Amino acid sequence: MSAFTILMLVLSAITGLGAWLYLRYVEKKESGGEAPSLPRRAEKGKAVNLKDLWEVEDVRQGVLVLPYGRYRVICRVSAADFWLLSEEEQNDGEDAAAAALMQLTFPVQVLVTSQAVDVKAAVEELRTAVLPPALKDLADQRAAFLEAMAQERGAVARQAYLVVPYDTVKGFEHARGELAARVALLADALAAAKVRVEMLSSDAVVDLLAHLLNRGRPWRPSEAVEAGAMALFHVSERSVAHV
Repeated sequence: MSAFTILMLVLSAITGLGAWLYLRYVEKKESGGEAPSLPRRAEKGKAVNLKDLWEVEDVRQGVLVLPYGRYRVICRVSAADFWLLSEEEQNDGEDAAAAALMQLTFPVQVLVTSQAVDVKAAVEELRTAVLPPALKDLADQRAAFLEAMAQERGAVARQAYLVVPYDTVKGFEHARGELAARVALLADALAAAKVRVEMLSSDAVVDLLAHLLNRGRPWRPSEAVEAGAMALFHVSERSVAHV
């Protein structure tokens, strides 16, 4: 083996090591610092708490706070019915969506679930609308139909979500800013494909988590909180006689 060949092999090894170190440096820089260590798996036979299984410590300003410096946001995705578009529009949408995904520099998790349609806003609008007597009667019948359908859990729609992650040791505010930037980048990229991306609020995140644990039940934690479930004192609606 000639000296030139040995020199080339050494240079190749140094180049490979340098490339690996550079990729590690870029990965740490994008994640906001030293990558946090992940928890160990629970021991076999030991009961697992739901909080430990999901690892959700808090939900603040729409951000899920997980242990070990991990943060997540959930975005609702909505778009026009693909099959109602023309063939040209379908092709353009597919190309735009593919281009949007190709330019991403961070992982995105896709979650699709069937949820009961919230008809309360529509029912309230029908009940309070100022209409002629004939139309008012039809509106009341429509509102009653929507309420009955909601009670029978007949109004179900499939909803898609995107989970955007960010891991850092720099704290919540830094993670929230980076997640907002990632969501804005994702929304702009998918807008060309006529896909709307909306980041969920804290109430919407909690409602989604409750739905995933209690499928088929119409109960929502946000509505319970609005009704005073978390209040320190609850006053009954019964009339109190004053002596």
